[in-house]
Amino acid sequence: MEANLRTRIDALGRKRGIPEAVVEEALRHLRPSISLCEADGSLWQEGVRPAAMAGGLPRLPEGMEWPDSDHPHLATIDCAALPRAVLDIDLPQDGHLVLFSDFDDFDAPVLLHIPAGTETTEREPRIVDEDWPVYEPVPLYLLVVWHIDNWGDIPGALEFTEHNPSGANQIDTFIDDMSHLINGADVARIRLGGHTRYFQNPPEKDGVTHFLSVSGDEFEKTSILAFAGTREDITARRYENLGYYLAPC
Repeated sequence: MEANLRTRIDALGRKRGIPEAVVEEALRHLRPSISLCEADGSLWQEGVRPAAMAGGLPRLPEGMEWPDSDHPHLATIDCAALPRAVLDIDLPQDGHLVLFSDFDDFDAPVLLHIPAGTETTEREPRIVDEDWPVYEPVPLYLLVVWHIDNWGDIPGALEFTEHNPSGANQIDTFIDDMSHLINGADVARIRLGGHTRYFQNPPEKDGVTHFLSVSGDEFEKTSILAFAGTREDITARRYENLGYYLAPC
């Protein structure tokens, strides 16, 4: 984390009356993530190639048909466009991640890694209707942001709230202000790494790690889809072993 950002978080903690030790614990709970967002005219996008494409038709290896689920294609992520050594999980250094889902509890999504150099062909879906549409292609650009999990998991924060009648409100305000400081507006359509967000029972409680999540908003769905699993499966690219989780947007 940049020294200037850390200094600003320390100052925010003092402003909100949060003990220094609790601020330090909160900093240790921060995890980096990559947000993939639509273009908004920001200068940071000028001259930068898109890191992913939401919607459109996928390119699949020769001989591979559309996955049996017939889910719509949600996105293809260009792994070579992602920064190295940013996240605390292992991402493929090349190739593409291809995601299919209809945000349905009863039909598992499909997440594929297609290695660089693989001969691919653009594939049409077997079914095209209102349940399995072809979404309009939209390029996505990356931002590196930080996330924090539930402050209730931070021992120092729990102790602080137990001994201060207004401690819970102070911590809530501090975490909310810090989230705005480190993330700005959360406009990500897809996130890699970090924590699962807006989940009442986050997968991390089961001892697994968030890998990827996608917001259903722009796909006219009301859920967030997340993939999470062990670090060993993520590193080995055994994405078929990852669990999938749905929560309201």
